[in-house]
Amino acid sequence: MACINDIPFEILSKGVTPAQCEELIQEKSDKVYHVPGGYRLRGVALMGDNVPVGVKGDEVFFQFIKPCFGLFVLRIPDAADIVEQLEKDFGSQI
Repeated sequence: MACINDIPFEILSKGVTPAQCEELIQEKSDKVYHVPGGYRLRGVALMGDNVPVGVKGDEVFFQFIKPCFGLFVLRIPDAADIVEQLEKDFGSQI
């Protein structure tokens, strides 16, 4: 299992509510997928139910729960591989 620290990311927001995560991801993205808990991005499992993952070009924005630290919204640049994976797994879900 991979660790989030093994992936280059930017923290866009921290200590936020699920609703605030969803709002920021919607704002930043052209397309938003809602993935099940346990879904993996580059080997990192996402926690929660119906986790929002947004895409804009080759950037990915997602809600990440770090136990004992709370909710974050993270951005992964140069993530064409993740975008392709989302399209394959979820099609044209918006």
